[in-house]
Amino acid sequence: MAIPNRYKFSKGNVILDLKPLCIRIADQLGIEPLDIKFEDLTDDSRLYIKENYVAISRKYENDYEECAKCIAHEYRHVFQIFYVCLFKNNRLKRLEKELQGVVNSSNMKNNGSNYTSQEIELDAFAFTKYYLETYESIPVINRMSGYDEIIDKYLYVNHTIM
Repeated sequence: MAIPNRYKFSKGNVILDLKPLCIRIADQLGIEPLDIKFEDLTDDSRLYIKENYVAISRKYENDYEECAKCIAHEYRHVFQIFYVCLFKNNRLKRLEKELQGVVNSSNMKNNGSNYTSQEIELDAFAFTKYYLETYESIPVINRMSGYDEIIDKYLYVNHTIM
């Protein structure tokens, strides 16, 4: 996994490094860590599964917590793809269908409702909140009004797959 040394952040006397974070999140999900690159994006982040990397918007290049959110979110999408290929049940059939016609910033409605209503996105946002708050002590508050309550309900119902 290639993450340049410049992606280390200092917070007080502590050095925060993206590489060990990537390894911890990947271990939690049972996947291999992906490379991290900073790019000019309109999104916060984007998964390039075929190219084996996660792109994070340059606007977060100096923000460890936002990078952590992006990494957890995109790594969860890798997990979803892996999980769908291994198991078949009604929930996974829905995920598989969404993965084939995924909505992202290039094809979503102006208000983003068709993006946030996808179960794959809700699951990725929920995992991000669960993992970062539980294991990394990073608070995660969603920017979309009311979405945190939906995430909390999702976590309550699906806590065994986080």
